[in-house]
Amino acid sequence: MHRIVKAVIYSVVVLLGLIAAYLTAAVAGTLWTAPGAAVAATDRSNVVYVLSNGFHSDIALPVVNGQPPAGIPVRDADLPHGLAQAHYLIIGWGSQTAYTSLLALTDLTPGIVVRALAFDRTVVHVLPIPGAPYGDGVYRVELDDAQYERLVRFIADAFKTDPEGEAELIDGVTQGFGDVFYRANGRFSPFYGCNAWTGQALRKAGVPVGIWTPFAQSIEWNMSRLSR
Repeated sequence: MHRIVKAVIYSVVVLLGLIAAYLTAAVAGTLWTAPGAAVAATDRSNVVYVLSNGFHSDIALPVVNGQPPAGIPVRDADLPHGLAQAHYLIIGWGSQTAYTSLLALTDLTPGIVVRALAFDRTVVHVLPIPGAPYGDGVYRVELDDAQYERLVRFIADAFKTDPEGEAELIDGVTQGFGDVFYRANGRFSPFYGCNAWTGQALRKAGVPVGIWTPFAQSIEWNMSRLSR
């Protein structure tokens, strides 16, 4: 019995140490910002938005004349309401299990968490909206043409496509807001989740955010800092 108690205590200490190390790395990654691209204020003609609900983050790209940004393999026919009335596409990457199972944080269960963190398959979520995003947790980002192209290319690469470049729609799966899910490249993990993906997308565009952004708060802190 004594050995069992010691083993339990040791396991708890190791677990707490790992959690502390993870959180320390998360704080360091959030605060240690990547270098940004030097852009003249007059050149920032492309407006995108970063959104956070305190748990998950997305990026909103503009829709022009009913067309998604060049290279984004979203088809008008895939969407329940099409793209004709859309002004932005809210796009996010994440765990297939969590993303397609959660409508609210109250839906979160230990089983979903475990399956998501165990290198789950991933999906891309796409939601067209008839206007620019607004409200709490919404951050406006202005990019020049080169930055915008790099951002769009990174997001486009998240979609799993066939040899003809067609994205694979997941039929019948939606959160009920005119949104759809596509199969994605990559695996979800404790080290690379939805918020880390958002941070990498922004860094690819030359936006100076933290080098590792595992939490929505990591994204929010960086975007608030850049908005000052």
